[in-house]
Amino acid sequence: MRELRQEPHHSAFTHKLAHIVSTLGAIPESSPLHFTQDHLIRLRELAEKTVEAVERRIESGGDDEASQQQLAGTAYEIRRRMEAVEIWFRHFANQP
Repeated sequence: MRELRQEPHHSAFTHKLAHIVSTLGAIPESSPLHFTQDHLIRLRELAEKTVEAVERRIESGGDDEASQQQLAGTAYEIRRRMEAVEIWFRHFANQP
């Protein structure tokens, strides 16, 4: 997470974000056998820290307007995918 917060180059920052978004999107496609409540809590913390890093970058004004809009969309997508993970987890946590 520190790497993301300290990344000065837009392309490297967005590349790292893309990896995070992809990883979040893949979780509901995987087996829930080894995914615990503690994992979910930690993942939620990491997702929120990622969104905070994106918001700080937007607020810094270091990127052009189009890039800032793209970053805002990415923050929304991280939240959306984290919600999908939470729904997936609740579904499997309630299975016998």
